[in-house]
Amino acid sequence: MKNLKILLLVAILTPFSLFAQANGSISGVIIDSENGEAVFGATIVVRSEKKFAKTDFDGKYSLSLPPGSYDVEFQMYGYGPQKRSVVITPGKNQSINVTFGAQTLETVEVKDRASNNTESALLALQRKSAAVSDGISQEAIKKSPDSNAGDVVRRVTGITLIGGKYVFVRGLGERYSNTVLNEVLIPTTEPDKRVVPLDIFPASILKNIRVIKTFVPEDPAEFSGGLVKVETQEYPDKFLLNVGLGIGRNMNSTGYEFKTFDAVDFLGRPNSAYQLPGIVNSLPGFLPLEPGNRFGGLPPNFVNLSSLTFNQQWTPDSGKGGYDKNINFTVGNTFKLTESGQRLGVLLGVVRSEEYRIRDEKSARYIPNYAGGIIAPETTYLIPIQKQDTKVYNKDTNFAANLNLSYEMTKGQQIYLKNLYTVASDTTVRDAFGQNFIDNFDFLSQTGIVTSRGLLNTVLGGDHALQFGSMNRPHKLEWNLAYSLANREEPNLIQQVWRRSNPANLSDGYFRLGNNPDGTRFFSSTADTVRQANLKYSIPFEQWNGLKSELKIGGMALDRFKSFTFREFGNKSNVGTQFPVDYYPVPGEVVYNPTEYVQRSTGVANKTFSERQIEPNAYDAQQKLHAQFAQVDMPLIPKLRFIGGVRFEDSFQKVKTFRTRDTSSLRNVDYGCTVNNEDIRVALVRSNICDVDNNGIGTLRNQDKLPSANMVWEMNKDMNLRFGLTQSITRPDLRELSPFGFTPYFGADRIFGNPNLKRTYIHNYDVRYEYYITNSDFFGIGAFYKNLSNPIEMVGLPQSGGISFNFSYTNAKEATIKGVELDYRKEFFDRFRVETNLFFIKSQVQVLSWLDSAFIKSGAIDKLNTAASFDPTNLSRPLQGQSEYVYNLKFDYFITPKKNQTIGVYYNFFGDRIYAVGANGTPDAIERGVGITDVVYTYKHDDRLDFKAAAKNIMDTRFKVYQKSEVTGEDLLFYSYRMGVTFTVAATYKFF
Repeated sequence: MKNLKILLLVAILTPFSLFAQANGSISGVIIDSENGEAVFGATIVVRSEKKFAKTDFDGKYSLSLPPGSYDVEFQMYGYGPQKRSVVITPGKNQSINVTFGAQTLETVEVKDRASNNTESALLALQRKSAAVSDGISQEAIKKSPDSNAGDVVRRVTGITLIGGKYVFVRGLGERYSNTVLNEVLIPTTEPDKRVVPLDIFPASILKNIRVIKTFVPEDPAEFSGGLVKVETQEYPDKFLLNVGLGIGRNMNSTGYEFKTFDAVDFLGRPNSAYQLPGIVNSLPGFLPLEPGNRFGGLPPNFVNLSSLTFNQQWTPDSGKGGYDKNINFTVGNTFKLTESGQRLGVLLGVVRSEEYRIRDEKSARYIPNYAGGIIAPETTYLIPIQKQDTKVYNKDTNFAANLNLSYEMTKGQQIYLKNLYTVASDTTVRDAFGQNFIDNFDFLSQTGIVTSRGLLNTVLGGDHALQFGSMNRPHKLEWNLAYSLANREEPNLIQQVWRRSNPANLSDGYFRLGNNPDGTRFFSSTADTVRQANLKYSIPFEQWNGLKSELKIGGMALDRFKSFTFREFGNKSNVGTQFPVDYYPVPGEVVYNPTEYVQRSTGVANKTFSERQIEPNAYDAQQKLHAQFAQVDMPLIPKLRFIGGVRFEDSFQKVKTFRTRDTSSLRNVDYGCTVNNEDIRVALVRSNICDVDNNGIGTLRNQDKLPSANMVWEMNKDMNLRFGLTQSITRPDLRELSPFGFTPYFGADRIFGNPNLKRTYIHNYDVRYEYYITNSDFFGIGAFYKNLSNPIEMVGLPQSGGISFNFSYTNAKEATIKGVELDYRKEFFDRFRVETNLFFIKSQVQVLSWLDSAFIKSGAIDKLNTAASFDPTNLSRPLQGQSEYVYNLKFDYFITPKKNQTIGVYYNFFGDRIYAVGANGTPDAIERGVGITDVVYTYKHDDRLDFKAAAKNIMDTRFKVYQKSEVTGEDLLFYSYRMGVTFTVAATYKFF
C-alpha cells in the first residue's frame, strides 16, 4: 500500500515537472535612447502563441514560452515598433534588451530575471545617472573575497576604510558621508560616531552598493564626500533556493590558545546573565547604588550583597581559537495571483558567521619636551608617559535576515515591504602589560568586553504609474514610510588592574590590586530610532524641439531620537591590600567572593561595592528634519542634459547631557547658552546662568536652501562629460553636541563632545569624463574641488598629568580639498581582465588662525571662550583620516574559455594618513600607508554550484601608527598590530 501511494504521487507530480522543464522564457530591459530612462508600459507580443507582457517601472519584462522559434514584437506609443527573432530551449532564459530609438543592446544569455545587479547593468545605471557615481554590483561582490559591506566598498574609486567599517569618501571623514539603506536614511549603532558602520551588513545579502559623489535635490543634502546607497537583494521571477557554506582559518588565531566569554546567543545578542541585574536596574532614578546612613543612601549590607546579583565570572574561558564559519541561505519566488497580472514576490535571506582573531598590539603615549627650552616644532622631542603590550582575543558573531515582499496589483502599481535585521557582536578579552612613567609603576590589566550592535530596518513603500489621457509617458508617484532602530549594548564590561611600584623602589615584585577602585564593571546602552516618510512625484513633459524632460518634486520628514546611558560599579578595599587575595594572579572569583562583603566584628566589611557617579553619564538627543525639493531633468539641446534644482532643509537638533541619579538643581534644567556671539556666551557663564558645559544642553537650528546644477554632455553614444556645481551641508552628530566623555579601558584616550558646534557649509565643484568602451569596459577620469566653512574637526584639550589624552570637537575656520580620480576596466584577449582605480587628494584645514592662537596663549582671550579651551598642536594640517592617494587593482585570469574558472588578485593600497590629531604640543599620529593583497579562485558549474577559495592579506601586512620626533628624526611607535593571513573556502549550491 505504501509503495502504491508513492507511485501515485510520482504519477501526479511528473506531468507538472515535465511541463516546468519544457518551458523556456525571455526577459530583458527596454530603455529610451534619448535619456537612458526605463520605458514603462511597453508591450511585448508573440503573436503565434497569443501571448504578451508589459514592462514595469524599471523597464523590465518576462514572458514564458514553449520551446521553438519565435518573432517577438516590441511596441510602445510614440516609438517605432521593433522585432527580434529568438530560439527558446527547455528550461533556459534568453535576455533581449531593447533600446527604442537606437540599435538593440548586446543580447546575452542569463538565468535569472533581468536586474541591475550585474557589473554591466550597474555600469549602464552609472551612465544614465544624474550625478557622478561609482559602485560595485552583486556579481562583483560574489567574486571578491569580501565578507561584509565594509570590505566590499573599499574597492570603489575614491574610498578608504577606517577600522574596517568607517567609510571615507574622497578623503573626507565619516561625518562628511551618509548612508541610505533601500533609499531611506538609517541610524548608527555607534555612540561616538555619526557614521553607519558598514561591517554590520553581510556581503551575501547585498544587491549593489552605489556611492553618489555629487548632490542632486532628490537626495539628502547632508554629505560632501559621498552618499553610500546600500541595496539588499530583491525577489526572483521564479522559485529560487540557494544554500551556502564557508570555513576559514586565520594563521594567527585558529588552533592557538584563545580566551573568551560565553556571552552571546546564537543570534549574537547578549545573554541575560550579562545584563544589569533587575534589583539594581529597578532602583528609583534618584537613588544611586551606594551605601548611606539614616539620613540617606542604602543600607551598606544591601549594597554589598547586591554585588552577588551580577555575573560572577571574571576569568575568561580558555580553549583553542576556532575556524571561521559562515552559513547562508536564500529562498524566494514570484506567485502569479490572477490572470490580470497580480503578482506577489517574496525573498527571504539568512546569514550567520563567526570569526576568531588574536592580535598583538603595541601602543605608547608621549608628551613634548623642547631642546634648549625653545618652544617650536623643530626643537620638539618626545618623552614617553605610557607604554602597553596587549594581546587581544576577539570572537566576532554576525547574524542577518532580510525579508522582502512585493505586491504588484497591475503593471505600474506596486507596493513593497522591505525588512532587514542584522546583529554584529564582538566578545573581546584584552590582556595588557604596561608602564606608567608619570607615577612610576608597572601594571597588568585584564578587560572583558561584550559589544552587540543591532539594526532593524522596515520600509513600506509604493511605486505607482499614473496615466493621463493618451500620454505615452505616465506620471510616477513614489512613497515610503520607514522605521529604523539601531542599538548598541556593552553589558558587564569588567576590568581588573594590578600594579607594582617602579623597580627602583620595588620591595617584593608582586602586582597588587589598586584601590581606586578595583574590579570595575561598566554597563552602557545606546538606542537610536528614526521614523521617516518620503514622497516623490515625477511629471514627464516635452520642451522645445520635442525633447523629453522630467520635473520631480517631493519631500521628506524625519524624526530621530537617540539615548545613551553609561553606569559604572566598583569595589573598594576597607582593610588595605590583603595577601594573597589581592595579589596577581588570584582570579576575580576569589577576590570578590561573598565573604569579602560581610561585616566583620569591627562593623566594616573587607570590601565595599557601590555605583560610581562622578561625571555626567547619559544623554538624550533628538532631531527633527523636514525637507522639500524641486528638480528638473531636461536636455537643453540634443545630447546636452541639465539636472538641477533646489532642496530646502529645516533641521532642529537638541542634546541634553546629565547624570542619571543626580539630585542637584541643574538636573532638570532644560536650557543652554547656545548663542552665536561668543562674548555673550562667556558672560552668561560668568553670571552662573549657564555652566561651562552649557548646562549639558546642545541645540542647533538651521534652515538651508541648497542648490544643485549638474550637466551631462553626451559627446557620442559611448562618451559623457559631466559638470557639477552644488552646495551641501553636514551637521554635528547628536553625540558630538554632548559634553559626555568615556574611557573604555585603562589608559585609553577620552573624547568629549562640544555643545557649541555649528553646521558645516560646503561648496562642491566636479568635472568628469566617462568612456563606456563596451557594456562592461570603462574608462573615467575626474577632478573635484571643495571649500568648507566651519568644518568640524577633532582637537586636543589642555591636560596636565595622566597617561592618556583628551580630545573634543570644534569648528575650524575653513578647509579646502582638491583631488583627481581615475577608473579603468578592460578585458584583454578573452582571457584577462584588469580593473584599477587611482585617487589623488590634497586637503588643508585651518584649525585656528595664528593670530587667535597668539591671543589665546597671551591670555588676551577669555579662558572661558570656546577657542581657548582647545590646544591643537598644528594650527593648519590635512584632514584627519585622509590619504593623499589610494590605489585599487583587480586582475582576473580566466582559466577556461567559458570563463567559469577564474583566478583573481585584489590589491588595495592607501597612503599615509592622520590617525590621531596632535594635542598639547605632541605631533600628529600618522598611520603609515600599506597595501593589502588578496588572491581568489572561483569556479562555477552548470549554473548550480559556485565555489570560491581565497587567501586574504597574504603579505600579513603590519599596520603601524607613529609620531615623529623632530629633534632626532625618529619615528616613535604610537600603535601597531598585524591581522594575520586568512584562508577561506566557500560554496553555494542553487537547488532551484
